Amino acid sequence: MTDFGHADGYQGVLEGVIAGINPAARVITISHEVPPGDILGGWYLLKTHHHYFPPGTIHLAIVDPGVGTGRKILAVSTGRYGFVGPDNGLLSFIPGKEIVSIHAVTDRRYAISPISPVFHGRDIMAPAAAYLSLGIDPSCLGRASRKMTALKGIRSRRRGNKIYGRAIWVDHFGNLISNIDGEKLPVDATVEVNNNDIGPVRRTFSDVGRGRPLAYIGSGDHLEIAVREGSALEFFGGDRSRIEIKVAPV
Repeated sequence: MTDFGHADGYQGVLEGVIAGINPAARVITISHEVPPGDILGGWYLLKTHHHYFPPGTIHLAIVDPGVGTGRKILAVSTGRYGFVGPDNGLLSFIPGKEIVSIHAVTDRRYAISPISPVFHGRDIMAPAAAYLSLGIDPSCLGRASRKMTALKGIRSRRRGNKIYGRAIWVDHFGNLISNIDGEKLPVDATVEVNNNDIGPVRRTFSDVGRGRPLAYIGSGDHLEIAVREGSALEFFGGDRSRIEIKVAPV
């Protein structure tokens, strides 16, 4: 999963590097269309999609606006998966209780030389993921680390009996995915978007008329906002960063 897009060949060269190290590796894309530098968007996609892959999968995740700086590159292992990515909060969705080890990726024997200061995805992260897929121990990549950077501002806030959140992702259909977990919603909750009351949480899109907004629990178990047969992003102004969501009991 990256923010590389498909126009420039950046995502293709990652697959070429992996194939050169492990020709038997099967590469499956979650997305290369994370908006450039959108760490929060990448965090959401990994959080909601990674667990549908088979045990032993190595997740290579690159949304790295700090490339070439002092930020670390990490290899994180759980009892089920491996993850390789920048230490900028992208991997911070992984529950601490599931983490078996965290290692900084520093051993240049497992990198491409020379290393470009602006393409660590190709020269450090893709090789590390490929070597992990061959079965090397993560400790071969570098020293153990005790923690990783947390992504700030990702959680919804509770004030009294109300929950306040925001849109953290916009999907292909213009649906707004919020940072409000579905399991935290009050029973019989009602939802406001930018101070517009859109009613109770619905089950599916056909519960409202065409062109009308609705709130529902999406497939990733986040509260989502949609417009039936339309775009919620456009309906509420076209700017994800300005969309505020409030949930309250009826």
